[in-house]
Amino acid sequence: MITFNYIFIYLFLSFGSIESKIDKSGIWNLCRQPKGDEVFQRESVAGSDFTNVSGSLSPTFVREERSINRVVINEIMADPTPLVGLPDREYLELYNPGSEPLNLKNWILTLGSKQKIFPDVVIAPDGYLLVTGTGGSKDLLPYGTAVELSGFVLTNTGVLLSLYTPERVLADQISYVPSMHRKGFSDGGYSLERIDPERFCAQAGNWATTLSPLGGTPGAVNSVRATNLDRTPPQVMSVLFSDHSRLEVNFSENALMPGTAADFLKTLPSGLVADSIQLDPEVFRLQIWFHAGSVINGTTYSFKFDGWADECGNVMPAYSLNFGYYLPVKSDLLINEVLFNPYPDGSDFVEIYNNSGHQIDLSELYLATRDGNKALKQISQVSETQQYLAPGAYLALTKSREGVLRFYLSKCDSCLLEMAKFPTLNDQSGEVVILDRNQNILDELEYSDGMHDSWISGTEGISLERISFAVPTSQTNNWHSAARSSGFATPGYQNSAAEVERPDSTSQMVLVEPLIFSPNGDGFNDILNIHLKAGELGWILNITILNCAGRVVRYLANNLTLGRSDQLAWDGLGGDFQKVQPGIYILNICLFCRTGKIVNRRVACVVTDRL
Repeated sequence: MITFNYIFIYLFLSFGSIESKIDKSGIWNLCRQPKGDEVFQRESVAGSDFTNVSGSLSPTFVREERSINRVVINEIMADPTPLVGLPDREYLELYNPGSEPLNLKNWILTLGSKQKIFPDVVIAPDGYLLVTGTGGSKDLLPYGTAVELSGFVLTNTGVLLSLYTPERVLADQISYVPSMHRKGFSDGGYSLERIDPERFCAQAGNWATTLSPLGGTPGAVNSVRATNLDRTPPQVMSVLFSDHSRLEVNFSENALMPGTAADFLKTLPSGLVADSIQLDPEVFRLQIWFHAGSVINGTTYSFKFDGWADECGNVMPAYSLNFGYYLPVKSDLLINEVLFNPYPDGSDFVEIYNNSGHQIDLSELYLATRDGNKALKQISQVSETQQYLAPGAYLALTKSREGVLRFYLSKCDSCLLEMAKFPTLNDQSGEVVILDRNQNILDELEYSDGMHDSWISGTEGISLERISFAVPTSQTNNWHSAARSSGFATPGYQNSAAEVERPDSTSQMVLVEPLIFSPNGDGFNDILNIHLKAGELGWILNITILNCAGRVVRYLANNLTLGRSDQLAWDGLGGDFQKVQPGIYILNICLFCRTGKIVNRRVACVVTDRL
């Protein structure tokens, strides 16, 4: 079974996220944060006060001399309370890493949609400037030069901060959110500090909560300052295709496509028409909405991500992506096993089998029962998230994984799914129904306690297993009690009662190997395997192990009910669970069934110290 989780991504212009409607030209300008000494030039601006802004950032760079015109946003104190050791003042720290002083007169600071103009103020080389609101400079004076901007407010929930030169060239930008803090430090009193002032790409990974015991380092070197280069390319973390039209690709970090949107559209599979595309770099998500009806049921589409990179220029290895959907029809999904009378502290389960050649979305399946009037009830969604059941795969559905695993073996972690709501199954009789999202019946079983093997005196904790996929679910003779040799249930894997190839003769029913084994824990021939291939149900097994003197050293099986194919093992221990002495031992193997057939085998084996 394949499981897709969620991770998300958006494309940031200098004033927010963008959703691009694709027109005939396919033109779509991408933008990214500056790298090194590169900054972006905004193509068009309506008015000097930045109101009614339109236009987009061009992927063309305008180079500046860093020593002349580089200032970075270096520290953010958005929520100073509860106080730790600094004044009750919000502040923003700017840093000039250049070798000459820089006058910030007419520089522009935007806080979301608000913009503030700097007065005539100089920031010294390798120096700091604290930006605060009205009246704040007096409180911050002990920490260095401060400038007051009327109406300056840093929201606790975060905002996009952008710093522009008087010529409207973007110098620096960061979108801060409380989640950028270390765990336990997002409720106030501590600042966010820039780690590497020389890094201008992938800024979300270049900030951390201050380590200062005062709660910040205004006007001083940041407590977290260090070289912080990004050399890791983005990766595709998961793929989600929902509503038969929306493709979602989740990356490990903000990923940027090469070229234009028109170039990207050419990589999509032939015949698919994209109505819109959205990149979200805050949550690392690409979404493509396809035109209704262009994605065909049962078709798998493929295309390749090639040349995608992160904001720091690390190129992602080429990645081939497959997506599509399939709407199952009757008999594509089969009910394969039901435990309706569990042990105390145990849990019911219903096992389904994918009998189709397609992956099936579990979020579009429902499990239900029927009331006394045969009306559907307790209709419960199998999975609240998109997960897929592979062709030929088994999946046990339950209310409690722990309630199943406490008593039974499951051969893989993903073969047992805990549902948010699981229908209550009657301990004596009832009906189990599998539905699609339109409540069409895919398979249905009417079960009862009387369907169990008549030899079994008590059915608590024993599941009913399907025998054949080729025989209808409704036929009661297609169901059998799970074998004792399999622990009375097989959740998430092949049934003990499942049809297997029958042996040509009784001589092929038993295979013992290796005949010489050394139970010394060295990992080589440590156990004796006993393979049993009955080929039909109803066989009972007894195995007695004797030494060369004819004395019983262990009863390995005592009236053990078998499935069609089973395997037992002898670990070289006697009845007292101590290692037997090296030597020759005889296995008396006796099988009998209700039809009167009896099969007896005597097999000699050798236990040795080493091989």
